[in-house]
Amino acid sequence: MTAWPKDTQAARNAFYGDPGKGQIAPQMVPIVPPFAMYYEGRRVKSIMFHRKAAPALLAALNEIWDYCQRDQKKIDAAGVSNYAGAYNHRMVRGSATKWSNHAYAAAIDLNAGENALGVKKGTMPQFVVDAFCRQGAMWGGWYTSRPDWMHFEFVDNGGRKPKSPAPSFGRVPLLAHPETGAPLDELEAPPPASSPPAAPPNVQPLDPDVRGDAVLFDVQRRLKARRYSPGVLDGRWGSGTSGALSGFMNDRGLVLPLPSSVDEFHGIADQVRAELARAETEIQPDGSVGWYRPVSAARAGADPKIVTQLAPEVVPARRNFLASLWAAILAALSAVWETVRGYVSDAWNFFTDHRDVVDDHPGLVSAAWEHVTALPSGVWLLLGAGGLFFIANNSWRAIKTSTLAVTTGERQ
Repeated sequence: MTAWPKDTQAARNAFYGDPGKGQIAPQMVPIVPPFAMYYEGRRVKSIMFHRKAAPALLAALNEIWDYCQRDQKKIDAAGVSNYAGAYNHRMVRGSATKWSNHAYAAAIDLNAGENALGVKKGTMPQFVVDAFCRQGAMWGGWYTSRPDWMHFEFVDNGGRKPKSPAPSFGRVPLLAHPETGAPLDELEAPPPASSPPAAPPNVQPLDPDVRGDAVLFDVQRRLKARRYSPGVLDGRWGSGTSGALSGFMNDRGLVLPLPSSVDEFHGIADQVRAELARAETEIQPDGSVGWYRPVSAARAGADPKIVTQLAPEVVPARRNFLASLWAAILAALSAVWETVRGYVSDAWNFFTDHRDVVDDHPGLVSAAWEHVTALPSGVWLLLGAGGLFFIANNSWRAIKTSTLAVTTGERQ
């Protein structure tokens, strides 16, 4: 069994390479899961993983497959077929300096819907944990500060041991890929030699608004049109562009090394733009032209659980909306009551005291107007209610914007 590095950035950099220097993408290889896995309803053809960790990942998946007696229904019931991502060129959430283990292509997430980061108790089966533990991997459920039940990473697990013996199911030996162990007959065949739709050449006039690379800007713009979110459209490489490109290639079955810099991007730019051209002109079942990022039915229907998971800012925005809306309503009602109560009392006392001269006194209108133009506390309450309504409206717009990004697939 491989001795995995300590879970420190220095140790991971020494073992896997430095993500900040573009050293991970050239070392990534595809592995084919032994059972069907799905990302938001779409079949995963292969998982790009670091060549040093790929054999261990495949061994863990094979053990899980054996434990379930190679029954896809048992795999689905355990939630293991719900793939939630592996390689992602990003920092640890909340950090600007520490690379995530996903950036090393040495971590994988499974069944995020039931095992999201921070939930009180996940549902990850023990046999899945044991399969990864047998390969020396670390499980996020062992974290003491904030358990991440869906997360497995190939770093030192502190000597933890599996709680059950490995299953035996009588595996039939197959010819295997020399690095990944994946059966060769299951790997995707190379693209057919038929002529693909013509793609723009890997050159483009510089747009006056582009500050970075013109070709990258073109891909960023077209990815965004397909509902992938590359971040700011500026022709510069970053985690947003990396994530958007990775998602597009996975959804379209485009098996290419994911770049980690503009220079590496230019090595695959022509193939990416050719695939974008196909997506832009593809005829859909409903007769429409253009392929867009696929989303699950639950996501398209704005399932609250999925929206909250992918756009956590919706939760405080919803609280702000409800709190400010109710506060605005109460303030407005208080303002009306304060204002009306004072005016009614003054008017009643005035007309009661002057009932016999109402029709003859020329100053009655002026006196009444003075009462009307007074600024009691109710007016200030009304102004406060208006401000609270403004906050509620902005919160509602934020909720709608985030929800739309989730339902269309732009937000991952």
